[in-house]
Amino acid sequence: MKTKLFSNYRFLSFYLSRSSANIADSIYSIVLLYFVQSMTESVAYTSFMYSATTSTAIFSFLVGPVVDRYSPSKLVSLSLLVQAGIIFSVPFLIGENQSNLFLILALVFLASCFSLLFYPANSKIIPMLLPSNEGIVKANALISSTDQMINILGYLVGASIIIGMGMKNTFFLASGLLLVSGIIYLQMNRKLTISDTSKKVSTIEPKSYLHDLKEGFGFVNRSTFLKIMLPFYGLINFLMAILIITIPSLAVDAGSPIYYSLIYIAFFIGVLIGSVLTNKLPKSGIVIAFAWIFMGVSLGVFASVQGIWLKMAAVLLIGISTGLINVLQTSLIQIITPNELLGRVMSFLTSLSNASLPLGALIGGILALRFPIEIVLFVSAVLILLSGILLLMIKTVREFVIQGEDEEVLQLESTSTDSMQA
Repeated sequence: MKTKLFSNYRFLSFYLSRSSANIADSIYSIVLLYFVQSMTESVAYTSFMYSATTSTAIFSFLVGPVVDRYSPSKLVSLSLLVQAGIIFSVPFLIGENQSNLFLILALVFLASCFSLLFYPANSKIIPMLLPSNEGIVKANALISSTDQMINILGYLVGASIIIGMGMKNTFFLASGLLLVSGIIYLQMNRKLTISDTSKKVSTIEPKSYLHDLKEGFGFVNRSTFLKIMLPFYGLINFLMAILIITIPSLAVDAGSPIYYSLIYIAFFIGVLIGSVLTNKLPKSGIVIAFAWIFMGVSLGVFASVQGIWLKMAAVLLIGISTGLINVLQTSLIQIITPNELLGRVMSFLTSLSNASLPLGALIGGILALRFPIEIVLFVSAVLILLSGILLLMIKTVREFVIQGEDEEVLQLESTSTDSMQA
């Protein structure tokens, strides 16, 4: 798989620059929260900074028309270069007092706004570089696997980088990696043919912008498969957020913060395994449905077993399901969506995902105050299991298949009544 993908020079440049940007993001996220916590010694301030870096993602759908109108590689380059400049400025604002903290908070928020362009534009570049169905799936599997390896290394060596280089130099390192990635993306734009790039206009008028938004939502509304899958995608993120908020309490009960990292590492390893498995399994809606069922069973095991090591094993299984679902769903959406609409559809998906996470965490926290955590998790597991069974019963999902390298995607756009037939 890797040999074929890496023989494509354009994809190799894309892969290396994207990986460099994700390494920078991992380093930046770790050092930023560490800096705020060490400077203020306040969990409240740290949560404010975390909110500033994540809350903007809820509005990802707003950048969809921009991604579809302009060159995605140029937009990614703009996103990375602006973030590099902002992150480079942070060390100069670090002092003994907290007077510049709110300025740093504002800058971090601005950087997060520009980061909204990154993932929708990246998703649009992949079908440009690899137009075949098989190539798109393999590329998403490779990228997902690499992302998880970066996450694992981030949790393992992030603190060591800060200790070895110092906090300010770690910011400079992250900024430099983003700068290099941004330049590579800018060079990549010259290698994309005119037919690859989106239509370009000098300005976006309010009426045309709203029309573009409606056009993207209209495509989702007309696609039976997307209408079915997107709500399920939001639901699973909503329910998985409940698992996320319980992990710190497990580490506390286990008596060591090291278990917090170990549980996340087990999850990332599982996602890595699931991403690799997508190359061995059929690329179909049935596999997605069974992965959903397997995730529900795994979460039920997680809620039932005692002992941190057994729970880590269950989290590993949850990660495998997550890797399969993420790669296949992303690939299916990229394949069935026309390239001129892909930015809007993918940004809509991102918004749905990021909106459901904080909502799930909020409701999960409220439920955890009234019921034992094990009960809350078990109910979540049952809902995921039932969702998987429901997906398996939907005809459109069962018969949706990504065919071979030179074949078209089989997409059954039946009526709502037909799609719900067993």
